Amino acid sequence: MIKVRAGVDIGGTKIRIGLIDEGGNLIHLADKIAMSQFQNGDELMEVMASSIKAMVNESADLELVGVGVGAPGPLDDTHEMVMETPNTPIIQNYPLVARLQLHFDVPVKMNNDANVFVLGEAISGAGKGEAYVYGITLGTGYGHGFVWNGRILSGAHGTATEYGLAPYNEGTFEDYASGPALERNYEHISGESKSGLQIFELAQSGDTNALAAWSLLGRSVGHSLVYVTHLLDPGIIVVGGSLAAGFDFFIDSLREVVDAHLFTNQKGRLRIVPAELGDAAPVIGAASLII
Repeated sequence: MIKVRAGVDIGGTKIRIGLIDEGGNLIHLADKIAMSQFQNGDELMEVMASSIKAMVNESADLELVGVGVGAPGPLDDTHEMVMETPNTPIIQNYPLVARLQLHFDVPVKMNNDANVFVLGEAISGAGKGEAYVYGITLGTGYGHGFVWNGRILSGAHGTATEYGLAPYNEGTFEDYASGPALERNYEHISGESKSGLQIFELAQSGDTNALAAWSLLGRSVGHSLVYVTHLLDPGIIVVGGSLAAGFDFFIDSLREVVDAHLFTNQKGRLRIVPAELGDAAPVIGAASLII
């Protein structure tokens, strides 16, 4: 029998489920499931459980040994309940682990979605082989996570690295380092309103206003990461999320800010790279919560 662990990545608009083997290799990645079809958390748990069981039952050689879930945070300090999640209201203040456990006789564990993204990249992606891996997700929000020697830094109350909400300028870092921030940057520079995808495509064509909007985003991300490099001293920072598609448009301004504040023994050694695994990273990371 091949022992497998299931990983679930719960996002604001979709869910992704996969299976990994004992070596941490992804052996099955199911199609996305739309969140919009669910009325409440219990419906979601039932479909997630049915999907996992169906994947395992496709082969008589597979034995499920646990289910790991990456969910939007913050979570409670036991990592069993989802707390404030405005983008996924059906699981807000919801005892996810207990409700999903009703469907299984194997362990169910949960962690923050950004944390499991970083864990996946640390195990099988851009951070493989590094002892200290910091990761960020740039998208609708701004997620952070830190993995050291294969372990997620969760903190005393389960909220370590919830750093996107830290104060910055007139708001928080998330207000300046996210998809909405990119759109505001462009509108401020050009006087026109464009979607993130349009700004990406304009930058690809060399549009100066779009490139300036991305550069400004990079500087804001860079300012946030200065504090990370001083506090945690990672060997690598992995950049994921939908905005990572524009990595080449903002990495120069990001590095300019970060490099200006590195200590001598960090200069030339800290790597900042795009994620490698795409949608698979949080699935692999979530499954890897089951040891």
